[in-house]
Amino acid sequence: MAQRTPIGEMHLDGRVIVHTINEHAVLDFDGAREVQRITVDLADGVPVAVVVDMRGMAFAGRDVREMFSDDLDGVELATALLVTSEISVALAGLFKRHVDPDRPVEMFTDEDQALTWAKAQVDAL
Repeated sequence: MAQRTPIGEMHLDGRVIVHTINEHAVLDFDGAREVQRITVDLADGVPVAVVVDMRGMAFAGRDVREMFSDDLDGVELATALLVTSEISVALAGLFKRHVDPDRPVEMFTDEDQALTWAKAQVDAL
């Protein structure tokens, strides 16, 4: 069952949450907190991997990006970020070095590869 978020829609695929972000979405701190709450609710106490299709994302401030470095007390065990281009992958890599997330985070330009990686992270438990 899909669940609306302040910037898109989430659904659970086994133990992988897929969050598809709306075109031109802008995420503020309060919206980010709501996304985290929905993630925890969908996970229902079971560790999950999350695939975030952020190809439509317009902006998220530094405070929001830092908030998402948290693994939600072990609920979010890995995150795949789906971006538009290899340039975005390189820029996201810079972000990752400065934020130091609490879990594995990888960037992808291919949705199937992102889902495969996320499912492998869950299966590795």
